[in-house]
Amino acid sequence: MARVKAAAGGIRAFALDPLRNFKHQTIAVEEWGGAEVTVRALSAGDWVEYRRRAAELVSAARVDAGLSARAVEVAEGEDASPEPQVEINPNELYAFVLVRTLFDEAQQRVFTDDDIDEVVEAFSPVHDRLSAKAFELSGVGVTADDPDPVDAAGND
Repeated sequence: MARVKAAAGGIRAFALDPLRNFKHQTIAVEEWGGAEVTVRALSAGDWVEYRRRAAELVSAARVDAGLSARAVEVAEGEDASPEPQVEINPNELYAFVLVRTLFDEAQQRVFTDDDIDEVVEAFSPVHDRLSAKAFELSGVGVTADDPDPVDAAGND
């Protein structure tokens, strides 16, 4: 078996590289003056946080829709019909995905988690396209036949 010599930074640099260990793709964003960005697949920790945030958004939407009291009625057996789905703004989750997976030419994250609200405010078709690429690289389908990642995260 052929052995590969570690680069200047050694095995540690390989192990800690934010892109090397994940599927990723460099994309030229025409709308941003042709700037090249790298979109990376979500890490296991990113997925855990994504699911936590999705559950929080769905829970808040249920409360806003007055469904929390209904859950008590169902628990007491007064109404066993299925709870209706609620609407949430998926841009909050997609902005989170973009914040966690968008890297610049120096292989550094473009945003921190503190930037999520700002990204939500600026969310556009460009942001949507880049977050869709992150889902694709993560193995989540993005075609019309695939389940919506927000729904798959627990809005059922």
